[in-house]
Amino acid sequence: MEESDVIRAAQLFVEARRSGKPIRELPQACRPAHTRDVNAIVDAVTDILVREDGETIGGWKIGFVFSPRQVPMICPLFNSRLFKSPARVPLSLTPALRIEPEISFRLKQDLPARAKAYRAEELAGLLTACPSLEIIDSRFDTSLRSIRQIIDNPKTRLEAMADNNTTGAYITAEGRDDWQDFDFAAIKMTMRTPSRVIVESTGGHAFSDPFLPCVVLANEMRHRGGMRAGDLLVTGSFSGFFEVAPDEPVTAEFAGFGSAEATFSTTSTK
Repeated sequence: MEESDVIRAAQLFVEARRSGKPIRELPQACRPAHTRDVNAIVDAVTDILVREDGETIGGWKIGFVFSPRQVPMICPLFNSRLFKSPARVPLSLTPALRIEPEISFRLKQDLPARAKAYRAEELAGLLTACPSLEIIDSRFDTSLRSIRQIIDNPKTRLEAMADNNTTGAYITAEGRDDWQDFDFAAIKMTMRTPSRVIVESTGGHAFSDPFLPCVVLANEMRHRGGMRAGDLLVTGSFSGFFEVAPDEPVTAEFAGFGSAEATFSTTSTK
């Protein structure tokens, strides 16, 4: 993509965030054709929000399209959208009412930029693992097509990912240092409300172990300034996302490991 088209796409996403008015679609010239274009747009949005709106970064999310020659997609997690479980997340902040269960990781010390690759055994000792919930949202107009339809359509998937990888907000419970004693590929997960079970799964992460993409993320970020102690590393869901109702607690329970809870609140403000 031309740099001017990257900047224009970023400006449209920023305007949608600030105004609450969704984008119907990106102009043809501003649509990413490669995951490198996705990252360029995300980086440009991040630059504007940090410089002009005072946003600060509390973590990083990595995603993949599982296609040759497509680099991983990386987006920041802004502190203004990070919550501790149990959380009441303002519906005005993330109105899409879609949520998914995850295990995230938190760095216990800085992970500096360096030439040498980070190895899995080195990285594992620097992380705690946290039961988590990710709220999915979009700056696109979903009145005619849902977030799921935008993501599943090959023609619009990268546009969806350029929108901060569809992240709306993120909720974490207390982390555990003994996470390596758990087999995440076999762990039972139940996401529920007080009135119903939303989804159950055994394992379900795309990499079987949500830690594995952390190694890729660490090695991408060593070329981009590194990461800091306290940063979250987010690597994907155990089940995909589901629509829920406002003002009803949603809990993701990982059997024997822990749980995270969030409510889309019609009255709360952060």
